[in-house]
Amino acid sequence: MTRLFGVSVFTGKVVLVSGAGHPLGRAMVRRLSGFGARIVAIDTEAQAMHRLAAHRPDRIEPLALDLTDPEACMILGESWGGEPLHLVYDFSALSAGKGGIGQVAARSDGLLTSIARGLRAGPGRAIVGLPDDEDGAVSGMLAAMVRQWNAALAPAKLHGVTISGATKHWTAARLTSSGDLMLALSHPVTRALAGGVVMKDGAWAEATGKDDDGGC
Repeated sequence: MTRLFGVSVFTGKVVLVSGAGHPLGRAMVRRLSGFGARIVAIDTEAQAMHRLAAHRPDRIEPLALDLTDPEACMILGESWGGEPLHLVYDFSALSAGKGGIGQVAARSDGLLTSIARGLRAGPGRAIVGLPDDEDGAVSGMLAAMVRQWNAALAPAKLHGVTISGATKHWTAARLTSSGDLMLALSHPVTRALAGGVVMKDGAWAEATGKDDDGGC
């Protein structure tokens, strides 16, 4: 990523990461805070969020919230709903043991409802991570949500990324590769990409117009 695109565009941006306890969420929080972004890291485990924030306490604000709870969504909306948000990453559906399809839907819908004003004000870009579930129930539901919310969030844009094996095998190399795709989708270089689109992790060339070594 640092070879392909300038990362200075992330400096000073306000970024919200839901599902920050997932390996990809943690990695994105660390990378973006290193680029100078201001991060709001959300997950249900308070201790995990405080440990994550300890890496850059000046740039990472930890929030332990269960966004299936309407009261937690209200807290998030009151705290951040009106502030312009530049980037939002929702990885909350990627972790195992996070409940059934109803809870997954409630969590992502609650997040987007809480911060819709801030995303429109940015105007920001949001990315939802979809698990590559065998029966397609969760991923199909989230894909429909991506399309619906993309229309509702204009002029902000919402993208979806289907991530295979989201609960396992998160090596450093894989975290870098998947993180690079997330960053590319958040970068001005992909501003012409239509919102409401769901792509697969690994579709680097299709999403950015560049291959792995930076060629066209």
